[in-house]
Amino acid sequence: MLMHPLPRVLVLTALAILSGCAKINDYASWPLTSSIDAVAIVNAQLLQGEVKLVPDRTGRVTLSASQGAITSCVGSLRFTGTTAGAIDLRCNDGSVADMQFALLSEAKGYAYGQTASGPVSLTFGLPNAEARAYLKVPANRKLVEAGKDKKLELQ
Repeated sequence: MLMHPLPRVLVLTALAILSGCAKINDYASWPLTSSIDAVAIVNAQLLQGEVKLVPDRTGRVTLSASQGAITSCVGSLRFTGTTAGAIDLRCNDGSVADMQFALLSEAKGYAYGQTASGPVSLTFGLPNAEARAYLKVPANRKLVEAGKDKKLELQ
């Protein structure tokens, strides 16, 4: 006995709609994503980049440096509370850090963690003067503003 085609069509239509909903949610949230400048010190090396905060209470960290052992780090971010969360940071040299972050406002915050080689600190959305207060500068080094664009530099 053959099954009527209508139930089969309804099931296939429902599956297509449900699988498309996940993609629509992903695409719909990206225009509302906040991209925020970030600065980090990882294993005594300064990296700069951005933090992207997504309305679904997740995000992405992307950092880079033009010189040194670490040239890039990326991480996923998720909120664990109203103004706090966790970042899983991974760098090209194999360094891994589980970081805890806190928001100071909707788009400003800081994070701390540890790799096997040393401390990690990160700020996002903060002016240089404020960022320096949260970044853990290695002993015998200074964090200064340099160049025309006044970017932070570790000396």
